[in-house]
Amino acid sequence: MVKAITFDCWDTLLDDDISRTVKRKEFFRNVFQENGFPVTKEKMDEIFSREAKIFQDYIIKNRKTQNSRMRVETICQLAGVELPEREKERLAEYGDRVALEYRPPVVKGIKEVLEVLAGKYRMAVICNTGWHSGNTVRQLLEDYDFPRYFYHLTFSDEAGIAKPHKQIFEYTLEKIGYSPGEALHIGDSEYSDIVGAKEAGMKAILFTGINEKYKDKNTADVTIEDYERLVEIIENM
Repeated sequence: MVKAITFDCWDTLLDDDISRTVKRKEFFRNVFQENGFPVTKEKMDEIFSREAKIFQDYIIKNRKTQNSRMRVETICQLAGVELPEREKERLAEYGDRVALEYRPPVVKGIKEVLEVLAGKYRMAVICNTGWHSGNTVRQLLEDYDFPRYFYHLTFSDEAGIAKPHKQIFEYTLEKIGYSPGEALHIGDSEYSDIVGAKEAGMKAILFTGINEKYKDKNTADVTIEDYERLVEIIENM
């Protein structure tokens, strides 16, 4: 019987649309240009794609996420650009805080279902950070009034461990006082959310309403494309 529920954040609670990535790339190009290193849009797209792969490989190898300052360093290295320290800090700050200017939308239907679930289960959020720090994501969630539904918010940069490693799930469940066998995790990533939760001994639901990458091939107990029947599904698990 499910007694506790953990939720992923991006593409589960908040829609990780491309608006912030677009603005972030524009800002990098402008700063590079100001410092005598012009980079085309196409080249910047390529650099960001390569950096994203390095970021994911780092999680696998180190069980941690890189912060915005580390990601800036990687991008500068890939671009062959030497910048003063103050400019790197400027890029890192923008890379993190841009979400507060171009705010991600709330996923459709999630607030309504949380209203019901909060009265029946103890809940938490487990979020891998990266460009956006735990402080920034926490502020976003607070601005959208999400924390009132959750007993605890776990961010990888604060916990010192990242999904899919089972320790971040175990850490969060310890915070809310339940065992893995009593808990369910809901997220959009087969690798980070479903595999990680299963390894920790939890049940898992894959949400494909935003990210459809794993819709037809995953190891989740249940796959859903919207939140309309989530309460019923959980009650029957």
